[in-house]
Amino acid sequence: MSFSSFLTRIGGGLVVLWLVSVLTFGLIQLVPGDPAEVAAGDSATPERVETIRQQLGLDRPLVEQYATWLGGVLRGDLGASLFTGEPVTDAILRSAPATLSITLLALIVAVGLGVPAGILAGLRQGSWLDRAVATLATIGIAMPGFWVGMLLILLFALILPWLPATGYEPLSEGVDVWLEHAIIPATALGLATGAELARHTRGCVADVLSRPYIRTARARGSSSFWLVRHHVLRNAAIPVVTVLGLQAGRLLGGAIIIELVSGIHGLGTLTVNSILQRDFPVLQGYVLFAAAIVVVVNLVVDGLYGWLNPKVRTS
Repeated sequence: MSFSSFLTRIGGGLVVLWLVSVLTFGLIQLVPGDPAEVAAGDSATPERVETIRQQLGLDRPLVEQYATWLGGVLRGDLGASLFTGEPVTDAILRSAPATLSITLLALIVAVGLGVPAGILAGLRQGSWLDRAVATLATIGIAMPGFWVGMLLILLFALILPWLPATGYEPLSEGVDVWLEHAIIPATALGLATGAELARHTRGCVADVLSRPYIRTARARGSSSFWLVRHHVLRNAAIPVVTVLGLQAGRLLGGAIIIELVSGIHGLGTLTVNSILQRDFPVLQGYVLFAAAIVVVVNLVVDGLYGWLNPKVRTS
């Protein structure tokens, strides 16, 4: 990828973030309820509600409210919670490590399970292994993540008390302690993505193996291991990386439900509470934060394209 192309993609990512901010701000205005009334409490007088509305700037035109909020975002200020008064940036940074670490571990689980299974199925097309991978992938995609999480908690935390049922410990407490608390929610979150990766990897490997140059190499006596190492993996990796980039947003969104099932106080808890309390600044900040992560992931995927396929570097 050339430098000018990289700058173009960054500019496109910034445009996406701006559109997300506009849509988020506009859609939130359609949510029933007055945040000033919620912040004031049930017993507040109309005068008190009006005072809070003025303090929050909710009495100003929507365009002015958005411009004020966007100006703060450009300065790194996402506003403050309507209920706790805590800066939204601090609330997100406090809650993000748990969610991001579980999402990253779920990504590792998905790649570790899905890619090898897809490669083996693609190399053994039509065999019992291929059919078994296809069946398991279909089941993995069909099962809801929260249900898988409850089953894993039932098995590994209650029936076999090997792992804690709920809670989260940061990585600073030790890798083993962190992994004990994170492995169940990460596995529940990553299985569906792993199943998707297995299906796409299998299809990509089968497609590469059907190409003329692979048949020619086989006719010359090249071993399957050599073909997989030098041709199949790199050529099949580009579509797989594409799917992986698209799944990043799904993993981050799915982490919200998994956190609630596992009793983890991360971005999921923060988001659900902000929805229930109509804490619009926190909700807007979370959506923008999640969109920024997806944009960064897509930039990383574009960089991987250039590494996997030299033809992309000049485009």
